[in-house]
Amino acid sequence: MQNNDSQLRNLRVRESLRFVPTPMTGSLQTRVYEFWEHAQDCLAGGGSRRRLFAIIGESGTGKTTALNWVLNEIEALKPHQNHSGEKSIPMVSMVIPRTCTTKDLAIRLLHELGQTASHKSNEDALYEAARTQLRASGTILLHLDEAQHLKKSSSDAAVKGLQDRFKSLLAIPDWPLHLILSGVEELAELFTGDQQLANRSLVMRFERLNYPGDKDFVEGILSDIASGNCGLSVPAALRTDDFLGRLVNATGGGVGTMIEMIRAASFKALSKGHSHIDPRDFAFVYGRISGGRPDDNIMKAAAWRDIDRRNALVDLVPQSPKRKSASRRAAR
Repeated sequence: MQNNDSQLRNLRVRESLRFVPTPMTGSLQTRVYEFWEHAQDCLAGGGSRRRLFAIIGESGTGKTTALNWVLNEIEALKPHQNHSGEKSIPMVSMVIPRTCTTKDLAIRLLHELGQTASHKSNEDALYEAARTQLRASGTILLHLDEAQHLKKSSSDAAVKGLQDRFKSLLAIPDWPLHLILSGVEELAELFTGDQQLANRSLVMRFERLNYPGDKDFVEGILSDIASGNCGLSVPAALRTDDFLGRLVNATGGGVGTMIEMIRAASFKALSKGHSHIDPRDFAFVYGRISGGRPDDNIMKAAAWRDIDRRNALVDLVPQSPKRKSASRRAAR
């Protein structure tokens, strides 16, 4: 039993670390390589002013995983010693926490480049130091994930202030820094209204899967994970339009969320010693993830098409006095 537990643990770790290509991966890889080539063109004195690449998509669409994989595949982006024997940092990649301000960003960037910085310093001075250090470190690519967290409100002043900070990073004298921003739809506000930033940018949408349009991919990824890597047989019941449609609905069409769910269902089947994966494994996983009532479990409810996964916990949300009063009136 202990040996089986160890084997399953090893499989879980190995599978969780494996990158699963999606319909968007190839397109993203092409776009990032083009962006990197453009950076080289700019270093050589050519190129254009479009040195910001925004990748925008809903949570769960797999954009962060795909982007990290693509960036890691470019060997030239990894830290190394240059021809002078000095450390070169071609790329800095940071995840922006929700509490991060533009001042925090400058300080964190300087820390990533091996410099000390303090909140006592003036923000403009911090950005000037960051620009100088980016050039000195040979950093030609800066990636900010969850970049929408830097936008503290949707007011014109807040949006413009963040736009100006990004534009300042793209205006380092004699150094064509290229900026990649990835995040959810809220990030799109930075590219509306101010054409100065839009005119310097490229944008890629990370779309959700839909059914039946993406049927072949959904069925393929189910087979790849459950059968190809977990050694489970996939019965005909899991290849029907009904089941595959449930799977897309239960994960909101987010390919990253779908991969997580198929893996969890596969691990559940293996933990029970089964040789095949079953719809009940998916119903179990969905119930654990959503916390919804059994009748609202998309993977087994008869009227699953009418269930919105986002409302799984709506019955637990405290009602305001106004809403309670309206509910009482409706009940009369």
